[in-house]
Amino acid sequence: MEYSFPVAEGWDVTVDIDAMERGEAGQHPPEKKSIATDCETWLRDQGVKIGAHPKYGRADLVATKEGLGTFVVEVEGDAARQKDQAMYSALGQIVLSMDELSPAITYGLAVPDTVQWETQLNKIPKGIRDLLNLWLLLVSKTGVRQVSTSAQHQLHSSQN
Repeated sequence: MEYSFPVAEGWDVTVDIDAMERGEAGQHPPEKKSIATDCETWLRDQGVKIGAHPKYGRADLVATKEGLGTFVVEVEGDAARQKDQAMYSALGQIVLSMDELSPAITYGLAVPDTVQWETQLNKIPKGIRDLLNLWLLLVSKTGVRQVSTSAQHQLHSSQN
């Protein structure tokens, strides 16, 4: 998000953080709640709106910029459940948020940049990704890569 949708460069960004992500529901390591609080504070300091988006509801991230369109992104992290089940759940959330298919709206699934997650994302056929205008993103501390059927390319990195 820091590299892809900087509020300082005119992006309007909304992030929804649910109770599980805040460490308030379910069982989590003791430090999860303080990490979530720190992350939410950082997001607010960047100018990000926290809460459900007026149009896309509980999507994890919605970013809009005049001339560049709207990006609706579901984010999956490493958790106890199997990666394939997490991916299927996130894909379901994305599809349910698709009230319209338009070249001005890009939908995305962002996951940690690991070989295991990349393997899961590569299961989604390119034709379906193209039809739905769906980006598959691998995220690390240094940047974001988009999964493609040919050579992968760097979307943004900390060098930008």
